[in-house]
Amino acid sequence: MPTPVQMNAIPASKRDVEVKTKKGKDKDLFFLFTQLGSYFRSGINPVQALNDLTARTPPHFTDSLHYAAGVVAEGGRMSDAFELYPYLYPPDVIGTIRAGETAGFLPEAMEEVASKMQASHHLKRRMFYFLLLFIATVVVTPLVLGVIEGSLASIKAQDDAGGSLPVAGTLGKAIGASFIHLLPVTLVIFGALYGGLTWFNSMKMRDFRHRLIMRTPVIGSRARAEAMARFTWAMTMISRGGLSPQNTFLLALQSVPNLAIRKQLEIQGQQMTESDKLSTALRKTALMPFEYGSIVETGEVTGDVPRALEAVHRASDADFQAQNATAVTRSSLFFYILLGILITILAGWLATKWYSGLFHTILPDG
Repeated sequence: MPTPVQMNAIPASKRDVEVKTKKGKDKDLFFLFTQLGSYFRSGINPVQALNDLTARTPPHFTDSLHYAAGVVAEGGRMSDAFELYPYLYPPDVIGTIRAGETAGFLPEAMEEVASKMQASHHLKRRMFYFLLLFIATVVVTPLVLGVIEGSLASIKAQDDAGGSLPVAGTLGKAIGASFIHLLPVTLVIFGALYGGLTWFNSMKMRDFRHRLIMRTPVIGSRARAEAMARFTWAMTMISRGGLSPQNTFLLALQSVPNLAIRKQLEIQGQQMTESDKLSTALRKTALMPFEYGSIVETGEVTGDVPRALEAVHRASDADFQAQNATAVTRSSLFFYILLGILITILAGWLATKWYSGLFHTILPDG
């Protein structure tokens, strides 16, 4: 096993300002931490590992890896270096690395991050496809409306000319004129969607997104299960290092990906004292079954808390795996139903516009 990273020295080159970069993707983090886990398991020096990976990662990760290598070389923590790059490394990634550095399970921490990033990537990819369909539906609607209005204008022009105008030319001109008329509206809709999505996915909206996720059907259940699986895994690993229950709880909650759940755990952790039992704190969170606290309490009585926490983690992880396996299918069904409702409403509105306009064009006095 490689030697845990030392945390006592303060590197002279340590920065105190966050670095804004291109946003990191779950897929990139999966590949990065998979390789870091392999390096650390083989016993290769972390400085060499970080420097080697700069040539095998996307360019926007290069500076963070070089900086982390310099910090670690001076005796600092990798998690502190990565924390200055919030657009690349989410808070739960930083928390998991920090727990591994503190309790001496850094290789396992890297592999845990890689595993969860892979699962998150698969789910987000499906959600991205749905988002594209939604945007396409909204943006195409004004174009279809342009075809309808252009066709109606062409029919009226033919009727006024007694049918003597060329069909294709008249129709093309009418639709083109309608497109030009509706182009500003289409651009405004597209700009509003793009701006709204950019704002919604910004760092400032991260807390709101996480709260919203917890209220979303299917996805919310998966997020809760994932949070508890990460939390119990971190507690299991940290407890083997001999930390107090309070420190174990406070350090483990930093690996929770959902910030809304993380804040709930922070409130409970701040209320703990050095004399409080871990089982009592787990019960008070009300985020996991009551029986899990009983399992940990048995471990406290028998003097084998790590084994008890491992049993709790296996149960939590099994729940997460089940939720994750069905999340893509169920969420797709839920979102496609919403998309179907939207398409039905828009199609009904366009059909009404067509038949109403056709009626008034053919029978203007009706």
